[in-house]
Amino acid sequence: MLLFAEGNNVIEIYSRGFKPADIKLKCLDNSLRIGKPEIKGDTLSVLAMPYPDKGSKMRLAIQNKKTSKTIKTIDFYCDNIPTPVACVGKILTDAAKKKDILSQTILKAYFPKSLYSYPYSIKQYTFKVSTSKGGATIPVHGFFLTNDVLKEINAAPEGTIVSFTDIKATCPECATRTLGDINLRIK
Repeated sequence: MLLFAEGNNVIEIYSRGFKPADIKLKCLDNSLRIGKPEIKGDTLSVLAMPYPDKGSKMRLAIQNKKTSKTIKTIDFYCDNIPTPVACVGKILTDAAKKKDILSQTILKAYFPKSLYSYPYSIKQYTFKVSTSKGGATIPVHGFFLTNDVLKEINAAPEGTIVSFTDIKATCPECATRTLGDINLRIK
């Protein structure tokens, strides 16, 4: 099981054989700390924080509350939170057909090759395009592809590279951060 350093890690435990009230959790190593367990329906949840500098082992024992007998021990490892990347809607490549680009409505943040999914949202970006007929630089507040941006993309010929730069994203409980630029070639 994977925990992220400096992240909000939620561990949820469900068992057909035990009610959540009959289960207790115990950290077996100093490198893992857990918060107060919460019961919601048939699931026991707890916030967990890894401390990899205090040891490489991070084990959590799921125990019977009445007998303190260990039902299962779970080993965790720790990794850094992945860096979010911006994309145009559902387009994850560096080239797309004009109609596919025009069908997108937003810029969004995602975590490539990761199941991590903390809710980052784009707060602003700058759209840039340059063609033989001229160019445009459009600052946008928010995550939507505005009508002005869509008009410029629609007017751009095949082979044009449109850029989304100075992309700012934020999430609940975190500071605004700048994401990498998107350079998208129109096919």
